[in-house]
Amino acid sequence: MRKQLFAQVWELVRNQPLLTCISVLGTAFAITMIMVIVIVWQTKYADLVPEVNRSRCLYISAVGVQQKDNKSYGGYSSCSPAFMKRCVEGVPGVEACTAFSPATDALVSLSDGGQRVKADISYTDPAYWHVFRFDFLSGAGFTEADWGGNRLSVVLCASVARHLFGTTDAVGQYILLNRREARVVGVVKDVSLTAKDAYAQVWTLYPKEDQTANGINDYATYMHVAILAHSKADFPQIREGITKRLADLNAGLGEWQLTIMEQPDDIVAHVNHIWSNVGPDMSMIYLQYALALVIILLVPSLNLCGLSSSRMQQRTAELGVRKAFGATRGVLIRQMLNENLVLSVVGGIVGLVLSYASVYVLRGWLFTNNQNVGSSGEFSLSMGALFSPTVFVLAFLFCVLINLLSAWLPAWMATRRNIVESLYDH
Repeated sequence: MRKQLFAQVWELVRNQPLLTCISVLGTAFAITMIMVIVIVWQTKYADLVPEVNRSRCLYISAVGVQQKDNKSYGGYSSCSPAFMKRCVEGVPGVEACTAFSPATDALVSLSDGGQRVKADISYTDPAYWHVFRFDFLSGAGFTEADWGGNRLSVVLCASVARHLFGTTDAVGQYILLNRREARVVGVVKDVSLTAKDAYAQVWTLYPKEDQTANGINDYATYMHVAILAHSKADFPQIREGITKRLADLNAGLGEWQLTIMEQPDDIVAHVNHIWSNVGPDMSMIYLQYALALVIILLVPSLNLCGLSSSRMQQRTAELGVRKAFGATRGVLIRQMLNENLVLSVVGGIVGLVLSYASVYVLRGWLFTNNQNVGSSGEFSLSMGALFSPTVFVLAFLFCVLINLLSAWLPAWMATRRNIVESLYDH
């Protein structure tokens, strides 16, 4: 049966090469566009190294300072370690929390001033290495014991370590970080710019005194906060706990108050939280994704439906002969669908290859955001996003959907004609 199906498809290709080629390419381009959306979604929002806990993380990236009686008077900024310490740490449901700065420029060199290189630096704390999971080539992340003293502790990415020392085995070496002496405690694999929060090339500790607030402005500085929950089911409890802590804090701030604008965000809202004074419209974002998928599925399917109808018109005599020999409408429709499914799968394979090529070529445009513009790193793509079971299952499902949308109606209409009419058309 399977051999006969492929023989029929091959005969179809021989007899109608142009229509078959257009059908395969139409499916391929539709799959390409859909899979680009899927791969970009995976890269931005799925659990990928080093952001392996995205699915159970919440984020606070902006804080507003307002007058209680006149909320239009005030300003907006990022979060701070002091805010994390006061309103997040110890809230029920929180496994760990970390404050970190988006990557900024830093000057790194050997301790004698040689081998200078501009690198992207992030300031953070020991809990950072628990919330995010890096691939350490040597050493480990800094700990509480590394806080304090005149000498900084730093973690380097592999490319910076190789530039400075010619090797990734650099633990215990000393460098100058913005002309201040620092000791290397760990080296990690380079992080892609597609990692919104974990990307940097050098990591060091922010001053521990930043966790203490002497005034309201100390709660709104230049940091983001990532909150790792025990499980995603703890999100409501964590949000409720932070809201209560914030209310208690505001009660003691006199005429001023802090607002976090419906944060903490889940990963999708966090990535799309661009402005500090307003959160993302998630309903509109999901609607845009849904409309894009519908349009990408519907438009090619309508075009392919026309091609399928044209092919059916040329095969009416064949269908009439088969019906004359006892083939039922159900058998004929299944044959048409199976033939079209084979072509859809071929188009899907071509589309999958094109989607990987498209994402690779357009990776800078697809993943550039307000944080990584001008950064020194690279947009490397995670194999987990490109070759995950989810990607392949979705590719196959899209092939089946396009097959059903484009082939069922023409096949159904062609098999409705009676035998005499079908043979007469020949």
